[in-house]
Amino acid sequence: MSTQTPPTAAPTPPADSLARQLRVLKALVGLLALALTGGVGYYLYQRHLGQPVTILVGGKRVATVLNAATADRVLAEAERAKVGAAFAAQTPLRLQKIQFLRAPAGVPADADAVARQKLMGALKLRVHASVIVVNGRSSIGLPDAARAQQTLEAVKDHFAQMPPQAQVVGEPQIVEKVAIVPKVIDTARARSTPEAAAPYFWTPPSVKTYMVQRGDTGFRIAARNHISFTDFLTANPGKDLNKLRPGDTVNVQKMPLLLTVRVKKTFTRDEPIVAHAPPGEAGLQRVTYVVTYLNGQETKRDVTNMDMLDKPRTQLSL
Repeated sequence: MSTQTPPTAAPTPPADSLARQLRVLKALVGLLALALTGGVGYYLYQRHLGQPVTILVGGKRVATVLNAATADRVLAEAERAKVGAAFAAQTPLRLQKIQFLRAPAGVPADADAVARQKLMGALKLRVHASVIVVNGRSSIGLPDAARAQQTLEAVKDHFAQMPPQAQVVGEPQIVEKVAIVPKVIDTARARSTPEAAAPYFWTPPSVKTYMVQRGDTGFRIAARNHISFTDFLTANPGKDLNKLRPGDTVNVQKMPLLLTVRVKKTFTRDEPIVAHAPPGEAGLQRVTYVVTYLNGQETKRDVTNMDMLDKPRTQLSL
């Protein structure tokens, strides 16, 4: 009985072994190069973090701070201050491109407070707000609809409390069509509280003026500036437009308030029945009026009641 010897594996050719070793060596070299590259990059990144950084807003150099981390922090603080505390919870929408660049050698870094002020002046931001829309025209916005409604109530109360002091009839009414609409607006038109927003609606806006030239008349000035003569008179209360002299300044644009608040007040007063009668002969009556005011200006007066207190002792002349 013969014993069989198992076949032995054929020896690996030297060329295959060398190729395998080369592949392993290349892999090790690649890993080493990657590690070195990452290490150098991380070193440069860390070095850059410690270098002064210039902040560009819309392509313009605005401020230089100590490093990139400071730039991030100061920019965030400037944006929060720009939008106000009531809007700080939301992320504002930037209208400009923000860039951080390594500052040129020798450029001093601004103090954080100085950099923050510079950024606040340069940034253009928008926020989501509840905007008061008057006759389709957007005005100012508040953080929510409740505060926008409180603003409108404050405006009505303001005109209701204007002189004369008398009992208000019913509720003050806004003449225009008003809606509160969620919109995105510039921070320049955002207000945090009703107290800050309400004066916008009762503060008269600036007006366009004109300096009177030789030979000018009121009609000519009004026509030249595309304003009716009636509006020209309204825009210049208390001024004698028939006695204009060269160098005088007149208003040539009627700039009414955005909101018109109608307030009705009632008051009673005693009046003589016969005008220009001798004392004691005119008689006396108690008259109750309801007076309508638009933004504090009387526009209508109605008599609602008359009571005779004393008959006249003189003959009425018709």
